[in-house]
Amino acid sequence: MDRTSPHTPLTSKDNKTIKFLASLADPKARKNERVFLVEGVKIVEEALRDQAGVRRVIASPSLTQHHGKGVIKLAEKQNVPILWISERLMDQIAESKTPQPVMAEVGMKEYGEDELLSRPAGLIVLCHELQDPGNLGTIIRTAEAVGASGIAITSRTVDAYNPKTVRATMGSILRVPVVRIDDPDGFLRSSSARGFQTIALALGAGESVFNLDLTKPSVLLFGQEGSGLPHDFSAAADTLRARIPMAATIDSLNVATSAAVVLYEALRQRSNNRH
Repeated sequence: MDRTSPHTPLTSKDNKTIKFLASLADPKARKNERVFLVEGVKIVEEALRDQAGVRRVIASPSLTQHHGKGVIKLAEKQNVPILWISERLMDQIAESKTPQPVMAEVGMKEYGEDELLSRPAGLIVLCHELQDPGNLGTIIRTAEAVGASGIAITSRTVDAYNPKTVRATMGSILRVPVVRIDDPDGFLRSSSARGFQTIALALGAGESVFNLDLTKPSVLLFGQEGSGLPHDFSAAADTLRARIPMAATIDSLNVATSAAVVLYEALRQRSNNRH
C-alpha cells in the first residue's frame, strides 16, 4: 500500500496503483479482479457502514473538509486503508465529469442462481439485453425499494458494475443480488420447478398486469429498450404475457418506468394480502 496523506498525495499517473484503479473502467478488468469503484461521499459512507467489502478508500485532500470527515472516521474505525491522491488524478480516474473527492474500491459479492431463487421475497426481475446502464441501475434501485429478491441479467445485458449503472443504483448495488445468467431458458425452467410464475411484459399483450396475481412467486421479464423481448423468449407455454395499460396517445414506457410500475403493483398486492 502506498504511504500517502492529505499533505502528500500521489500525483503520478504512472504509479502502479493508479494504473490499476484506472483499469477498472474496463469491464473485463472488473470481472477479472472482482472489484469495482463507487464514487461520492454518500455511497462510500454506505459501503463502509454496511461493511460491503470495501478494500480501500481513494480520496483527494479536499475530503478533509467538513463534508468528508464521516468517511475518514468510518474508514479508520474499520481499518480500511485510505489512498490519498491529487485532485487531478481523481478527475482522471473518476467516471463522473465533476467527481466528489472520494471513491472506494469494493469487492463484488458472489451470488448464484440457486441463492436468488431461494430468497424469501419470491420476486425476481429478469432483464434481457438491456443496453442503457441508467435503466439497469434504476431497476436495481427500485427492486430494493420494493423488497424484491434481486435481479437476473442475461449475458448481453449491460454490465451491472458499469460506473453509470452503479451511480444510478444510488447504493443499492451494494445490497441487491445481481446474477448474470448464461442460460435464460434453464433459469426459467428452474424457477418454474420451484413454483415461480413467469410474466413477460410485452406491448400488445391481451392481459393487463393489474389483473394478474403478483402475490405468487414471480419472475418478471423485461426486454431491450427498443425491441423489447424476442417472441421466442416470451412465448413459452407457461409464460404469462401482460401489458401495462396506457392512454391511446402513448405507445410505450421507458423500461425502468415499466419495471417500477409492475414492481409497485406487486408490492401493493402483497401488502394488501398481509392485512
